[in-house]
Amino acid sequence: MRREPGRTAAAVALFFLAAGFVSARTIDIGGARLETRMAGKVECVPLSAVAAALNGRYWRVHDRFVMLLPGDSVRPGREYVLRADSTCALFDSRRVTLPAAPVLDSDRLYLPVVALADLFPSTRVPNLYAVETARKGDTLVFALLGQCGPGEKLVGFGDSRSSLEYRLLIGARRDSGFGPQVAILSLTPPGILKAVALDSGAGTALNFSFRQPAAERLTVLPDRVELRVWPKPERAIKRLVLDPGHGGKDPGAVGRLGTREKIVVLDVARRLKKKLEKQGFEVILARDSDRFVSLADRSKCANSRKVDLFVSIHANASPNRAACGFETYFLSEAKTDWERAVAARENAAFETEDSSTGLNVGGDVGLILADLAQNEFLVESSELAARIQEATVPQARIMDRGVRQANFYVLRNNFMPAVLVECGFLSNKSEEKLLRQFAHRERLAEGISRGIVEFARLHSPKANGVPSGGKDKRTSPSKS
Repeated sequence: MRREPGRTAAAVALFFLAAGFVSARTIDIGGARLETRMAGKVECVPLSAVAAALNGRYWRVHDRFVMLLPGDSVRPGREYVLRADSTCALFDSRRVTLPAAPVLDSDRLYLPVVALADLFPSTRVPNLYAVETARKGDTLVFALLGQCGPGEKLVGFGDSRSSLEYRLLIGARRDSGFGPQVAILSLTPPGILKAVALDSGAGTALNFSFRQPAAERLTVLPDRVELRVWPKPERAIKRLVLDPGHGGKDPGAVGRLGTREKIVVLDVARRLKKKLEKQGFEVILARDSDRFVSLADRSKCANSRKVDLFVSIHANASPNRAACGFETYFLSEAKTDWERAVAARENAAFETEDSSTGLNVGGDVGLILADLAQNEFLVESSELAARIQEATVPQARIMDRGVRQANFYVLRNNFMPAVLVECGFLSNKSEEKLLRQFAHRERLAEGISRGIVEFARLHSPKANGVPSGGKDKRTSPSKS
């Protein structure tokens, strides 16, 4: 993929601008005009300002923020308990699901504007009264109309959970006729839209599901939110790279019985290659023997051959010898200490590589640049990880440690969906014994293969049900 230097620099600048807080506008809460801030796509207002506007007070207890608002002769006081980065809140000891999570910055908690209507019934926000639909060729247009008072405007943002799911959040209430109109949308003639429903936990959230991978564009105007969706062009998934981790001078993790990660993952990769080739895919091994391959060469192998998927195969290790199970990663900022620890162990082999390659940039800047390169494939990478995880756990009869995200060097600079699988823990005595068994490696390869084939099927739907990278045995494969 060719990228213009000017566009890349602009994207980096935009990323840093969006990552911080920038001024947006003012809104009315309790008769006071409060200035909002943008945190990425989310418009927020400080909890401290909300408390002051409503004559309340707030305090912090460890990771919780507690706000108490005064009552009157008719209504008792109200208590709120909120956490940063959590959509779960307590309102007078009653659990409430917010449409978006509060954000913590410099020890100040910011509340998303889209959550204010649910938290504070007296807050003045626009009212959604109608939803209209239109078709323009393959594009389906949803227009959500709002009534706005003086100084009010609709706010909203979307979240692509996958190419088959989209969640739209709007900072507004809805009148009695809006819900039934949304329900009718799911009864429209068959097309790209499968269903749309109001989120039961937050009235301002709509969940869209699609029959095939979809692209979308959201436009937010003062009194109108417009969502356009259209089918993603079918992209033939024909060629992929399997990357057995470590190799040569780098053994990777070593179990107590002497089992070396580099040997195990190469065997799994070879078995997986055979299975995928039987399905008609072209499979390239980043290394096909016990030799060391640099990060630069692994990425070059994927990008120079213009492959459609990149799957790196590893085995895990942990100081906690009871840790066990299978997990799949895609490239993003690690959110937990465990994800950071796994990334640090797998990245250790690359720390000393020649910096002239430009691929071993560490820290946040390196991750931002990698994310910008991978952003186009972020959703697809997370979907591929989910398909592999869902297929492999029952097939290999192994503990499910879930889909995770971390800053793996080996996933950077790959301009295609890319994931890293951890097949089990060599530091766990029982799992090391399993990983030494050819039958277990065969089950792992079968599960990973099924996940890849399912991903290819969903992203390249064909009438005969054969993945676009695969061969229909009744006909000759088409030429690319």
